[in-house]
Amino acid sequence: MRRNTAAIATAVALSALSVKAHAQDIAEATPEQGQRSPDEDRQPFARKTGWMDAVATAFVGDGLRFNNPYRLATVLGSQAQSLSRTAAYADFGAALLFANPAFVAHGPTLRISVSLSGVPQSVLTPAYLALHRSGRWGAYARAGVPFVLTPEPTWGLEGGIGGIWFARAGLGLATELVGDLFYGAGTREVATPAYPVLSAQAGLFLSWEAMP
Repeated sequence: MRRNTAAIATAVALSALSVKAHAQDIAEATPEQGQRSPDEDRQPFARKTGWMDAVATAFVGDGLRFNNPYRLATVLGSQAQSLSRTAAYADFGAALLFANPAFVAHGPTLRISVSLSGVPQSVLTPAYLALHRSGRWGAYARAGVPFVLTPEPTWGLEGGIGGIWFARAGLGLATELVGDLFYGAGTREVATPAYPVLSAQAGLFLSWEAMP
């Protein structure tokens, strides 16, 4: 009887030690509250719900116009209907992005462009932007509706793709290729002519992150 009791006590003790060791393994594998796991440390752009990024951009660019270039200063072909270069311009923008930039951060953006030479012209473009960032590099795309404010009000469609190299976490050098399709005053031949423009621009991409 004493032998059976001793055997039972030994089995219970061994079981308790096994449970305690298992509990310690679980505690070591689970990060404490307020600490980041090793997987999270390997993902510097992983963010909790509520991450937000305020963005400001400044570009200088130039473009090519593919239709009706009569008022443009630089005609690249042999006649007025040929391909022409637009006036150089400055473009300033702001955006508010949400979600995770390691996957896709996205949000509304607003751009305003002003000509730097020739006929004064200004264009306001509300759009939506999507951004992916990996290390020092980033890529983005946007789509919106440009509204020409001066000299003659009109509107159109716009899409752009760009790349960024981040010299600092919140400071990047960016280049962007932009395509526009503007609608203008009608003529005898065409009731609502469309004027396609392809532009390239380069400048700064500034980012301010707000953590949850």
